Amino acid sequence: MSVHKIDGGPGGENDHFPKKFVTLYSADTSITAGDWVMIHPTDTTNGLGGSVQQAVASASDGLQSELIIGVATETITAAGNIVIQVAGKYENANVTTGLTVGMALTVTNANAGRAVQYIASTHTDCSPCGVALETAGSNAGDVLIINRGYF
Repeated sequence: MSVHKIDGGPGGENDHFPKKFVTLYSADTSITAGDWVMIHPTDTTNGLGGSVQQAVASASDGLQSELIIGVATETITAAGNIVIQVAGKYENANVTTGLTVGMALTVTNANAGRAVQYIASTHTDCSPCGVALETAGSNAGDVLIINRGYF
């Protein structure tokens, strides 16, 4: 886990969100920076759990939400390694328009890679993957990624 200084220490105050990144393999040929990504449920290129894909739900919204690990920090157009932020604040993540500060987030089948408001009564088979940190006037908004602790 990354170190989060709170004492102000050398260099002044530390009023930031700590961030954590991993580099994993993606067989997807198109992931855009800001898209939510998840552990690929079947790809074993680097061992099961070592590959990612653009986040989607399964037959029912959110069924695979526990596999959502973070947000892509770069765009790829071919299979290969991709850097994913798995904890901390991410600016301009792919979210649905109209989210407001403090809303819990999950991903559904409607738009792969795009977070929507998590509603406990609707998404009964999943948990949130993040929290909105601003009101999203477009399909981009600042979010706080919930660290699943997988990496």
